[in-house]
Amino acid sequence: MTRETLLDFLAERVVNRKRPDRPFTIGIDGRCAAGKSTLGDELGSVLALKGYRVLRPSVDGFHHAPERRYRQGEYSSTGYYEDAYDYDTLIEYLLKPVSGDVFPVAVRQVAHDVRTNLPVSAPPIAVDENCVLLFDGVFLFRSQLNLYWDFRILLHIDAATSLSRAVERDSGMSSPDVVRRKYELRYEPAWQIYNDQEHPERKADLIIDHRDFLNPQFMNSCVMRGN
Repeated sequence: MTRETLLDFLAERVVNRKRPDRPFTIGIDGRCAAGKSTLGDELGSVLALKGYRVLRPSVDGFHHAPERRYRQGEYSSTGYYEDAYDYDTLIEYLLKPVSGDVFPVAVRQVAHDVRTNLPVSAPPIAVDENCVLLFDGVFLFRSQLNLYWDFRILLHIDAATSLSRAVERDSGMSSPDVVRRKYELRYEPAWQIYNDQEHPERKADLIIDHRDFLNPQFMNSCVMRGN
């Protein structure tokens, strides 16, 4: 399948599923370096051409401060799974308001800048019924977030692909050895914790094999069911 075919399929699902009286929320989940942000940006461009207002926040805008994020250790996988992200603020600022019944409503798309490790006090924006929220990040189908998604996309890549992409992507910020160590000790084991506890593949509406970026493939049966 080409990327164009994939994007057309996803856009059609939004058009068919979205209610006219409320926004439509999509969670894009997957291992680190699975291509979540890229898919969100591409799909957002297609939906914008169809007349929707698209929001493109990420869980990366809702990190905890370093003292909370690394309180179990810089390489702790349990610490990454339990302490990396501020889900209470994400729900308060964005997911709960956009999932309500009265619009327009004020939301905030970011709370913390992970690059500067400083809070972000960006002004709220107004969201109306014509909005599509494309939210990407790891661990999005965990229990406290899962009820807020109208459609759940899980991007599948294996651990080796995740690591190789991460080393290529992040080596400009850290040495390849540091990137490799963090993925092998912190990020990948945390993904396994998530899989064992939350079983995201059971919650996903659509699972996409994203190992070959130019030739993505569907992995679950929702296409056959017409979901």
